[in-house]
Amino acid sequence: MRRDHAYRDPGRLALALAYHNLHRRQELTDLLNKRVRVLSSGLLVVTASSKTDQEGKGTPPEFLKDRPDTQLVARAKAWFEVLAKLGADGPDQPVFRALTPLGNLAPRTLAAKRGDRMKGSAINARVQLLADQAGIPYIAGQKVTAHSLCAGPNTDMTLAKAPLAERDRRGRWAPGSRTADEAYFQPEIVEETNPMDAVPIGGHRAAD
Repeated sequence: MRRDHAYRDPGRLALALAYHNLHRRQELTDLLNKRVRVLSSGLLVVTASSKTDQEGKGTPPEFLKDRPDTQLVARAKAWFEVLAKLGADGPDQPVFRALTPLGNLAPRTLAAKRGDRMKGSAINARVQLLADQAGIPYIAGQKVTAHSLCAGPNTDMTLAKAPLAERDRRGRWAPGSRTADEAYFQPEIVEETNPMDAVPIGGHRAAD
């Protein structure tokens, strides 16, 4: 498969990775090269710290099976090739680096807090840019944001009847947590189900 510019786009890899593993923004920006192993059939990923793991104990490796629609392996291979050419493929370096508009490593000498890692706001901006390019900047009347990275795949898995226990594990929620159903299930609103459709324009009027 030809690894063209689209496959070398870190934003597209971030979206594909988040879709498979329900990643939040910080989990993506904190992900290190050594935590991702590229296999022929998918990726083996360790989420070392997350919103649901404040102590940073980490999670067991999660195997993310590749799919023809997300092309996860192809995108990962292409992006790691870019990191190697940039000299940013060290095991303790972040997968998603801050880059200049020309695709070079951004100078981060003054970024004491985030270091070489992308900022969460940059992930959000990238999500919105790709949504605009795909022609879907809004979902159910609301602007697409990085919250969709976790809510979107959880919603798809819920509609596909994936058990809550499996979604809790993939989303790194505590066993038995209802968060996946209560906060991250956001089905698209279908206008055909609007009960107001049965009401005539102007409402029902009393007979003369």
